[in-house]
Amino acid sequence: MVTKQKQKAPKKAKRRRKPPEEIIDYVVEVDGWDFSYWLALNTVRNERDPYHEHRDVEMRGRLLRPSGLRSDRVTVSLFPSANLLEERRQELTPIAVGSIESYTDRLDARLSIPSDMLPSILQVLAAGRLKYLVMRGSKFRYRSARLVSFSIGSRLDEDDLVELG
Repeated sequence: MVTKQKQKAPKKAKRRRKPPEEIIDYVVEVDGWDFSYWLALNTVRNERDPYHEHRDVEMRGRLLRPSGLRSDRVTVSLFPSANLLEERRQELTPIAVGSIESYTDRLDARLSIPSDMLPSILQVLAAGRLKYLVMRGSKFRYRSARLVSFSIGSRLDEDDLVELG
């Protein structure tokens, strides 16, 4: 009697997982800033608020890290958002706190901040005490990167200084 070997089902190809994004720090030394504000009648139908308001803080500076990018000039725009207030942000599922884009002559970053933080940031800027901005995010891909956190302050933390040195 001859026994036949059972044919095994072909193995399924394992899906390759996308490697985790490498997170790096973008460290900016702030050397200037500007604030703009405008208010207009809200012409959108069925809106709750009869006014449309826009505020933003623009900081300019020099990129200390990473090195080797096209330009070391950075413009960072902070946009206050009522959706980031503690009582309203519980329903959000964010993927980033902002983004940074690379151009030939500069880097442009856009960051959202809770609207109640704007007065504090303006006070520190007006006093000339805000010196550094550290943005943490992915590496550039197609001249753009997602930012997952940022901090602003009058000095760099020891961790940031060690990595710069």
